[in-house]
Amino acid sequence: MFIANFEASLANKSFRKLTLGKFRGDLGGVEHIYVRAITLKEGIRLSFVHRFPDHDLTQNHPIPDGVAMVRDWLGKASLAATLFTGDQRQQLLFNRRGKPRLTSAPAEPVEVREQHDREKPRLLKDETFLKYLGVLDPAGNPKTEMRDKYRQIHHFVALMAPPLRKLDMNRHLRVVDMGSGKGYLTFAIYAFLQQEGFNVEVAGVERRRALVDLCNSVATQCEFDHLRFEVGEISTAGLDDADIVIALHACDTATDDAIYRAIVGGAQLIFVAPCCHKELRPQLAAPEAFAPLFMHGIQTDRMAEAITDALRCMYLEASGYVTRIQEFIALEHTPKNLLIVAAKNPKAVDRDLLFRRASAFQQQFGISHQRLGDLLVI
Repeated sequence: MFIANFEASLANKSFRKLTLGKFRGDLGGVEHIYVRAITLKEGIRLSFVHRFPDHDLTQNHPIPDGVAMVRDWLGKASLAATLFTGDQRQQLLFNRRGKPRLTSAPAEPVEVREQHDREKPRLLKDETFLKYLGVLDPAGNPKTEMRDKYRQIHHFVALMAPPLRKLDMNRHLRVVDMGSGKGYLTFAIYAFLQQEGFNVEVAGVERRRALVDLCNSVATQCEFDHLRFEVGEISTAGLDDADIVIALHACDTATDDAIYRAIVGGAQLIFVAPCCHKELRPQLAAPEAFAPLFMHGIQTDRMAEAITDALRCMYLEASGYVTRIQEFIALEHTPKNLLIVAAKNPKAVDRDLLFRRASAFQQQFGISHQRLGDLLVI
């Protein structure tokens, strides 16, 4: 059924994108595979972008060959796939016993832009660093396989710009990006703060030496003198004098560790995009009044995520921050698409009262341990 829908969408030209994940076997080293239809001199091809931890590999295949590859992978080398068409989003998941489960949902509306429409204004004025990072081609246009990443970078800068612009421009700012990966967003924040006139120092902390060396090389080429990358872990990154702390998609309780260390370090702004909410799931006990929300496994998974992030915000507010949660990137790119933004609260709060409220909320669901709460109480 899934493959038939994939083929049908290619035939009727409603196909937008296919993503593959949860790899094993020969594809075990790949993080994601993104498939799009592109037009080459030879005709329409399926472009497969294999995303590895430290590089991307793009391969183009005739449509029949590409479909055959996907068919062979599903249920064997890949246990998760999402098909995006003009009118729906279909997800295929295989459990540990190899049993498939297919779900569908309406597609997000797609903005149609005529050629004569002007491009949406971008906050970043100089995008040279995106050429060195492989997002733009030599002419300054987003590469086909990097268009989503290009939009994500600009969306992230747009989200961060309002709170950043409220900071005192007369003081030296130190930014730490924990788990900086390939550095796309680390470079973007540095470039934005530089063009806004801030006196800023930015550090990207990443555990993979190859990515650290790559990013430092690009920083040198771009003459970004106050941007550096270093090998390290969230648990050891130096945050004592950090004004802004960023941690995007830190797995499970690593997000709590990042928040805690930012609070202890006195960060003015904290940006975290949570991922892999595993800690609370086995602890949850549904209050009787809310039992219908926990009837099915997928509901419980989503409730665990919502409760985890609600508690993080409550503990942040008890620690003297104002918080908000908003969409980080479009749901079609990843279900882990929420961004928690916390800014130092200029007003005094009753911290004991707020901690008690967070603890009471936690106890309603039978939760005995929540990493951030435990760290703050100890």
